[in-house]
Amino acid sequence: MKTLTYLFLSIAMVILCGSSIYSQVYNRYVVKAFSKSCSLSDGVPIEGYKLCLIPKNKNELPIVTCDYSNGIWFNEYSDEEKIAILEELLGFEGDTSICSKKVCNYGSKKFKRPKTIVYTTQIDALYVFTNLVVSSYAPNYCPFPVLFDRKEKKEINDCQQKISQVFKIYREWLMGLRINGIKKFKVPLNDGKYEWFSNQATLFGYYKPDFWINGIYPSGRITGVCVE
Repeated sequence: MKTLTYLFLSIAMVILCGSSIYSQVYNRYVVKAFSKSCSLSDGVPIEGYKLCLIPKNKNELPIVTCDYSNGIWFNEYSDEEKIAILEELLGFEGDTSICSKKVCNYGSKKFKRPKTIVYTTQIDALYVFTNLVVSSYAPNYCPFPVLFDRKEKKEINDCQQKISQVFKIYREWLMGLRINGIKKFKVPLNDGKYEWFSNQATLFGYYKPDFWINGIYPSGRITGVCVE
């Protein structure tokens, strides 16, 4: 009965992730839902997948579907469960299925746009992960779901080798979080080769040695909602 209930709720979750759903893959904490209702590209729906966080109370199905406002459900979980969720998201490395969202500005203002238009599920997973942990800093730290090599000055969403290097950085970051706890930590990509496109890390001091985020908490500002 418990298994059947979980299956029903997982499918219901998927239905809320977009109106044109054909299939779904769900883990313990994250649903991968197929949809063609999240974005249009040149007037044509983008058929692809979107990752959705499962609320801890599975009777409360998500209302927000195609954006990155998952923090309200993320913060219902314990610290141990939060780490498990982040670990599950990293399990999407190598998933090159197309995300149903086109690249959008989730920042707090108008930024220079990247050239990348569509992105994959593995980028979606990293972006969900990032928005969950940086919370209120997300609008400036990661306004676009596009990774950037700041030494070579190029977008790298199409370079699996470099994306895998970013996943490795995130895994090492998560290991530190597991060891030291989640009460005080730095942003995942800090003072290294890679960053999220058009971030304001330097301007806002995210790379400074004395910059720390004091825990994972609900955002005090609107995050994860497309401003375009």
